[in-house]
Amino acid sequence: MQTYPASLEEKVGFDVIRARLAEQVISPLGRERVETMKPARTLGWLRAELERVEELQDAFRYDDAVPLNHVYDLRTVLKRAAPEDAYVDPEDLKAVRLSLITLRRLKRYFDGRRRDYPRLADAVERITPLEALESHIRSIIDEDGAIRDDASPELQRLRRTIRQKENTLRDTLDQALRNAVRQGYATEEQPTIRAGRMVIPVRAEAKRKVEGFVHDTSATGQTVYIEPAACLQLNNEVRELKSDEQREIERILRDATAHLGSERDAMEANLRALAQFDLLQAKARLANRLDAVVPKLNEDGVIDIHEGRNPVLELHFREMDARENESRGRAAADAAVTPREVVPLDLSLGRDFRTLVITGPNAGGKTVAMKSVGLFALMLAYGCPIPVAPHSSMPLFDRLMVDIGDEQSIEEDLSTFSSHVANLKEMVRHADERTLVLIDEAGTGTDPDEGGALAQAMLERLTDAGARTLATTHHGTLKVFAHETENVENGSMEFDQETLRPTYRYQEGVPGSSYAFEIAQRMGLDDALLDRARDLAGAQKTAMENLIATFEERNQALEEELYEAKTARKKAENERERFEQKWRKLEKERDEYRQQALEEAERIVNSANARIEQTIKDIKEAQAEKEATQEARERLEAFKEDLREESEQVEEELETEAEEAPEPSASAGDGLDRRPEAPIHEGDQVVLDDGTTRLDVQEVENGEAVVVMGSMHMRVDVDRLTRVGRADTEDEATPSSSGDASMRALQASPSIDVRGQRVDEARLNVQHFVDDAIAADLDAIEILHGKGTGALRTAIQDMLRQRGDVSNVRDAPIQQGGAGVTLADLA
Repeated sequence: MQTYPASLEEKVGFDVIRARLAEQVISPLGRERVETMKPARTLGWLRAELERVEELQDAFRYDDAVPLNHVYDLRTVLKRAAPEDAYVDPEDLKAVRLSLITLRRLKRYFDGRRRDYPRLADAVERITPLEALESHIRSIIDEDGAIRDDASPELQRLRRTIRQKENTLRDTLDQALRNAVRQGYATEEQPTIRAGRMVIPVRAEAKRKVEGFVHDTSATGQTVYIEPAACLQLNNEVRELKSDEQREIERILRDATAHLGSERDAMEANLRALAQFDLLQAKARLANRLDAVVPKLNEDGVIDIHEGRNPVLELHFREMDARENESRGRAAADAAVTPREVVPLDLSLGRDFRTLVITGPNAGGKTVAMKSVGLFALMLAYGCPIPVAPHSSMPLFDRLMVDIGDEQSIEEDLSTFSSHVANLKEMVRHADERTLVLIDEAGTGTDPDEGGALAQAMLERLTDAGARTLATTHHGTLKVFAHETENVENGSMEFDQETLRPTYRYQEGVPGSSYAFEIAQRMGLDDALLDRARDLAGAQKTAMENLIATFEERNQALEEELYEAKTARKKAENERERFEQKWRKLEKERDEYRQQALEEAERIVNSANARIEQTIKDIKEAQAEKEATQEARERLEAFKEDLREESEQVEEELETEAEEAPEPSASAGDGLDRRPEAPIHEGDQVVLDDGTTRLDVQEVENGEAVVVMGSMHMRVDVDRLTRVGRADTEDEATPSSSGDASMRALQASPSIDVRGQRVDEARLNVQHFVDDAIAADLDAIEILHGKGTGALRTAIQDMLRQRGDVSNVRDAPIQQGGAGVTLADLA
């Protein structure tokens, strides 16, 4: 995307966004990327960049911490490492090692999560870990950046010898100092170092009485620092050893530096990857702070913004709230401060019309709305998500051109009007169907009539060129032009005529009044003066402004009614969907009951067959007479036929009930004699929660009951059961015309939270939860157990896999909690 003029970023507010990105980066590499980044030129690169940022947003929100901790600008270190026999400081090698650790961990993090973050996994393919170099540096540099004693065998020997010599030297010095003190030549001070040699402090008047060499004198001249003669040889040996130590350290550093220099190309590529990730994380963190998303990208030049919030205003309000909270104090802030909110913008341009003329009162939000569109287009081109609703849609423009503010210059002999004309000239020269043009206060800076005519001609030219143009104005002629011209539309910022204050809400298709007289009256201007102004404005202009005001007032009322109607319709649709879901659940439950009844009948028949055959076998074994055997067989066949007829009758009754069941009704009663206060005992008939299916209580113990429905057994809390009768007595049911259609499906939550529970406790709760979910005919469940050590997750998933009524167990997607949530499909 090309931009015009050079000050465009400041005019639409992107300078604030760039500054906030610079605050988010963690290295000079990232800061340089922020300062030098340019808008995208191709849609392919932009899609990939936005996907990378969006994936990083998800990682920050839902996943473990991204290991982007140590990012250093090592380019100067690599340059100093290039010459032969050069060596770099241990601190520089420490920075190299920390950067290599970050690179290795970053690559491993996204390689292991390729399914969740494919674009970022592709990005880390550029990284070369260089584990040999990392290990080499670790073997010679400690965590504080100092050379390790065991960096080489020679260095280890030298340092051990130095420590031994220094201990001997210190003992000799201590002995010399004690002798001097005992003889009154020295004070009771400790040995010290002067000119790199260990010395003792001696009174100046006794310096000739202590055999040795004077190295220094105190500031007062009362103390001299003498190296005792007995220590001379030891001091010389220590200094020679330290020189050997330094030479060995330099050799070690040269070896490490040579290793680093041999990997210079790979390190430079790694630094570019770190710089990219630093910029990506800055974009992602700012996007999360703004609750920004990646809108749909289109190639049709259509701007379709829903619930757009100006990012600069959003950041400004949050910072104001933070300062106010801080000034009031935490307690007062928690109780009193209400966060400021940006009025969202819903605006469309490029589908039904190419040019939009926005009118309305001063300080009503026209310019902010226009700047928001420009800022959204520019942020998107830079690969930054924008604070809009996810179903919004934006294109990548080839050019963004604006005429906002005053570019007058004494040095360049430019007046306000001249600067506007210069901008308009560039727009006419370059505008096409891939251009977004923003013009603030079109037609100002000169005679109103001439300025309005020039603005209209300009808008006509831009519309014909196919450019997407958004202009703000107060000119009435441009309102008429927008109303009468194809591909041009009016828009306005709403004004509350009761309070005489702007609402900052944009409305399409409606021209706006400037409300100059109303605002002046609210500001306290004299009524007589305002009456005179209205007379001077002319009856026709005043009538037109009044007409616009009346039209706007009626439009506001219609908008409110439309909003209420949409709300009511949505509510009705939700209710309809809810009852349809319940009805589908009821049908499924009815089919299951029917199947259970048929299976029970089949079981009875099979059992009877078995008894019949056993009876015949017994008769044969008893060697009964043939006539008796035949008679027994006939009786048993008659019994078998009776059972078959009974089974068929059950099936017919179920089919009849299914055919006669009416559609569900939200107001129908369930026909049950509910007794919520009655205690639950063994043998009672109950319903679960708000359901209507009768269940038999088989057992009650410790606040839980085992209930039976056909061949299905469940264990549930007694608190969830309501007594409706006894199994051995038939309660009288209240007649109901809706019959089985009033039956409501068992209700159970599709999710459970067992975080913080012990493994045994959580397993028991999940067992009961799964039983309830199966009784409620749920297809899938969700168990929130957290990540922690993974013990609770493993125990729950193992338990679920052992159940025959659970068909699939898996971790949730990263957006739903990843390894902290288990999803299961019920059979």
